[in-house]
Amino acid sequence: MSQRKFTHAKVVILGGPGVGKTAFAVRYITKRYIGDYDANKEMMYNHKIAAPRDDLSLEILDTASKMPAETLERHIKWADGFVLMYSVTDRSSFLEARRLKEEIYRHRHAEIPVVLVANKSDLLTARAVTEDEGLDLAGEMDCPKYELSVAEGYQAVGETMDELLCQLKREFVKMLTTGTSPGLAAAGQAPGMEKRSRLYNMKKAFKKRIVRSRSDTF
Repeated sequence: MSQRKFTHAKVVILGGPGVGKTAFAVRYITKRYIGDYDANKEMMYNHKIAAPRDDLSLEILDTASKMPAETLERHIKWADGFVLMYSVTDRSSFLEARRLKEEIYRHRHAEIPVVLVANKSDLLTARAVTEDEGLDLAGEMDCPKYELSVAEGYQAVGETMDELLCQLKREFVKMLTTGTSPGLAAAGQAPGMEKRSRLYNMKKAFKKRIVRSRSDTF
């Protein structure tokens, strides 16, 4: 991120094969939907958002579905925030999202900006992961959850990214006021501290019910 103004942020999209990571990124950047992509191809997108005062430049890393552990660690440490995706039609992708959540916590800290995305909500008859399971995972992460269909429209994708950008800006302001890096501020905290932080965030999430679910798109 920029040192003085919120003009730059790095976002990593994580998820298992076939969950729609590339389709999500392309839908957000171009508003178009293309459903056929190479699941094992990594792509970096640069996207600028016009703002009243300063333009915001985003680096969006669409990760490959399969990568070495050291590559995943490098991507996690590089990012300012994450889009963590799974498909509601694929239970293995939900389990992979849980695993990736643990990797994020292991290399970073529990307050790193994250949005949880449950894709393919339009495929009702093929659902393999319930809404409640997704809400439980979002509660554990203390992050918003969006249930959407990238194939059906842009609106929910845009709302998801708007939420992540709001989180990123809050972390940037926190960095300015505390003088610490939002990405690595708690990366080296003791395991016990991290575990207590997770429990605290889990309780706070359920208490405030901040989880957001999006099941309809235009």
